[in-house]
Amino acid sequence: MDSSDAAVTKLETGQKAPSFKLKDEKGKTHAPTDVAKLVLYFYPKDFTPGCTLQIQDFSKEYAGYKAKGFEIYGVSPDSVDSHKKFCDAYNAPYPVLSDQDSAVAKSYGAYGNKGVFGFGVIRSTFVIENGVLTQVHYKVNPVSHAHDLLKTI
Repeated sequence: MDSSDAAVTKLETGQKAPSFKLKDEKGKTHAPTDVAKLVLYFYPKDFTPGCTLQIQDFSKEYAGYKAKGFEIYGVSPDSVDSHKKFCDAYNAPYPVLSDQDSAVAKSYGAYGNKGVFGFGVIRSTFVIENGVLTQVHYKVNPVSHAHDLLKTI
């Protein structure tokens, strides 16, 4: 049994959001405490079909999130360089953070057994307000999630 086999604890609303510091596609460091209202979403890999849909949908809805006072951070295990290419290709208006060892994904319970795909990042979204989790969503649908979530915040 390796460390990937360890059970990952799922988070719940009302809990304090785990802290982190990660670099974005421009090399700037971000933390969840940088903003009062944050939508933090984890995705498995740049340039894959579902992840591409997700960055496009969050980008399309970005103005709506900003109007409600929210910032968005995307997170995946890809490198800063990969994120730069991904953000440039899809004109992402928000930071995309590099979590190369998946430590942050694990701290949010967004990492685990994906069945035939093995262990990896599980597409998950967290709404954080003043450091507290106000919404927790695991195994989200990349097609409609950004739009549907915006209606609930």
